[in-house]
Parts: sequence; structure tokens; C-alpha cells
Amino acid sequence: MKIFVIFALLMLSSYLSFAQSLGGSAAGLGEAGVAQRDAWSVFYNVGGLAGVKQTTLVAGYENRFGFSEGLHAAGVGIVKPMNFGVGSLSVYRFGDALYSEDQIALGFSHQVGQFSFGLRLNGYQYHIETVGTRFTTAVDVGGTTQLSSELTFGMQITNLTQARKSRFTEEKIPTLVQTGLNYRPTETIRLIAEVEHQVQQNTNAKFGAEYTAMKKINFRCGVQTAHFQQFFGLGLNHRLLQIDYALRTHSELGLSHQLSLAYKLER
Repeated sequence: MKIFVIFALLMLSSYLSFAQSLGGSAAGLGEAGVAQRDAWSVFYNVGGLAGVKQTTLVAGYENRFGFSEGLHAAGVGIVKPMNFGVGSLSVYRFGDALYSEDQIALGFSHQVGQFSFGLRLNGYQYHIETVGTRFTTAVDVGGTTQLSSELTFGMQITNLTQARKSRFTEEKIPTLVQTGLNYRPTETIRLIAEVEHQVQQNTNAKFGAEYTAMKKINFRCGVQTAHFQQFFGLGLNHRLLQIDYALRTHSELGLSHQLSLAYKLER
């Protein structure tokens, strides 16, 4: 039974894990977060961290497709503005005792005019109960540019270094190239579009829309063309605390639920 569970996790993890998509508003917008500039860029586009003006703690958890074990993802992070840019530290885990993928990452982003650039150094640990544990490192780069007061463009390359999962295997960490637009035509409406290409895989398009009511409540929806996944989200905003819930639907695997929190520390 354990062998079957491990095999299923390995198959599903090929597109579910280490996609740098956890928490925040993007979770309800089809996971289209490459063009956003907030604290959740710690798990999306590291270049977007430059938009953070206040030290922020983030935490998120997702139960994927209703599995009682195995397909769980969780992450925590801190984003801290400094005199010369914005730094971040994050920890992410996917899986359980049978099969797991763990990541610790250090990120930095700097703003130059209307452009921001970011670099993230990742340490990965892969564990399979019947095989053992492997370690490796990889580098991500990303950036954003403010095309107008309403429109932001973002781009990130995940695993720029084409790192392998360990020196004992030829299997590589997925290399992703993501580009997207974040368009806010009014104060209450936001539209998102993103294209994600994984080397030797099909291109995935993501679209999302958000409506803000009373400046405190956000209603969201989104879609991904890969595996045709649909997303719905709800966000509640306080002066210092943001709470986000997201629901993912998959035509074959079912429902996933995600909850995330972001807390700004007063200066």
C-alpha cells in the first residue's frame, strides 16, 4: 500500500509541487501571481517584493483534492523592507512522511524607477521513505514594470540554473517561464492574465478577475487551461491583517481548499 501511495504522489507532484503558488489573492485568481507586487510575491514572483512597504508575515495551507494524507502544502514567510531593497525568507513543504518536498528560500528585490528586479536562492530537500533524502539548490529571477498607473507587467524564471533534484539523478526541478499582466481599470475591479511555460511541457494560460466591495471584501474567480482547473476566492482586509480563502476545482481530482493569512507589523 505504501508503494502505491508513493507512486501516486510522485505522479501528481510532477505538476502540483514547487510551482511557487501558495496564498494571497492569487490563489483565487487561477494562481496568476507573477504580475502582483505584495508580500505573497515571496511564493510567486520574487521581483514583486519591491512593492512591499511594511514588514509582513505570511502563512498559508492547502489541502489538495481532499486527500487525507500526502497532498498537503504549507508555507510561511517574512518580507522586510530595507534601505536598499526588500528581503524575504520563506519555508515551504509539500507531502508527508512517505514522500515530501521541502524548500527554504532567501529572496531580495530592488526598485529602479518603474522597474523592479529580484533574485531568490532556493534550497530543496526531497524525501522518499523507501529511497532516502536528497538535497539540491536552485536560483530564480524575476521582475516587474509599471506600464501605467493601471497596468503592471511581471516575469519570472524559476530554476534558471537548470538544477537537478540531486547529483544522483538526471531528473531536473521544473524550469518555468512565467509572464503576466495585472490590470486595474477601476478601484473595485482587477483583471489578471498570465502565461506559464514549463520546459518540455504544455503551456498553461491563467486568467482571473477580482471585485472589491466596501474596500474590505474581495470576490475572486479564475481559470487555468492546463487540466482545466477553476478557482474561486474570498478575501477580507483589515488595516494590518488580510485573510484569504481559495477553492480549486479539478474535473477529475475534485476540490482543493486553501487558507492564508498576511499580517503587517506596525513600524
